Amino acid sequence: MKSTMKTIILSVACLLSFAASHASTVQKDSIIVTFGDKTRLIIFSDDRKELEKLMKYDLNSLLKDLGARLDTMKGETKIYFDDLDGRKYLKDTTGVSKDKNYVRIGLKGIRIKDGDTEVTITTRGVDIKDGNEQVSIGNNSDGYEIDTTARDGDLGNNRDYDDNDEKVMTIRRVRRYSSPRKGFNISLGLNAYAQNQPLTNNPDEYDLRPFGSRYISLGFVKSAALVRGKSAGLHLDFGLDVAWNNLMFEGNNTVEKGNLAVEFPLVTNSDGRELDLRKSKLTIPYVNFSLMPTISFRKAFISYLSAGGYVGYRLGGYTKTKLADGKKDHVRSDYYLNDFRYGAAFELGIRNFPDFFVHYDMNPLFQTNKGPDIRMINFGIRF
Repeated sequence: MKSTMKTIILSVACLLSFAASHASTVQKDSIIVTFGDKTRLIIFSDDRKELEKLMKYDLNSLLKDLGARLDTMKGETKIYFDDLDGRKYLKDTTGVSKDKNYVRIGLKGIRIKDGDTEVTITTRGVDIKDGNEQVSIGNNSDGYEIDTTARDGDLGNNRDYDDNDEKVMTIRRVRRYSSPRKGFNISLGLNAYAQNQPLTNNPDEYDLRPFGSRYISLGFVKSAALVRGKSAGLHLDFGLDVAWNNLMFEGNNTVEKGNLAVEFPLVTNSDGRELDLRKSKLTIPYVNFSLMPTISFRKAFISYLSAGGYVGYRLGGYTKTKLADGKKDHVRSDYYLNDFRYGAAFELGIRNFPDFFVHYDMNPLFQTNKGPDIRMINFGIRF
């Protein structure tokens, strides 16, 4: 018992006799424990609340570790201890890291700590904290760009200020809406005749299958912000895409380029007998450029409304027929198709759901007096 008591007292004495030489600097928020006439235990803090945290530590374990180190030391004149990390003596270490420096990778992002510097990387951006300064870079999920501004907390002026020689930096969030249409997108839909004047043609010869005439588009959109409001933003979107109009015909008709105009004859064999077609379509690829003013809403059920126009250039054209026995035939031609298309476009975005689009060609599909006066319409969903 005497040996144990001697070890504890000796350990405390050796540990804090070193601190006794600094007793003159101790302020009122301190705890001083006296052992005999020459040995003192001093616990110093600038803040009384910090002293209250002392109860969270297991001081018995700390003293035992110091006693164990004394037993391994030689000599009585000077005793030196290497630095001890007091965090490992916390009674409750929940949420407290014992490692001074660490790198953690998890589902929510990456956290790195190196001394007083902490870096957090998430999908919202990068947060950097170094002492009293904090900087955030990137966009959060609500579409805000994080900006850093030194701010006087009392006057509200954007500047640095000194309080006990400390530089304080706060974070200011600047609204920055990005168009929901921005980036790569895929459009899937159907084709139909918005206007159909047969002229000299029989409309039954080129009637379309409702669900067989498909529209496909692959494109990319860039956006420029015009107005940024609290709950809505206005953008000007520039789009470039490649699209395919597939016109699937009913019956056993196909498309041919006649001497003077386009024709829609029945497919027959060498004996003139009508053949049964499983598929007969005209495919027209375009490259399109669009200009779409877009209004976006930050938290509304409707995420955006977009209306504008487009112009396209035809890249070619071909027909494809497939007989009942599986035999296929491809024929490439311009079929008196107009080289250019232009029209109006409208899009409706719904949050957490594919967007809707409608394209209306304002010029005819075929050249004047070379075929029926047809205006195409494309509609569907956009991803």
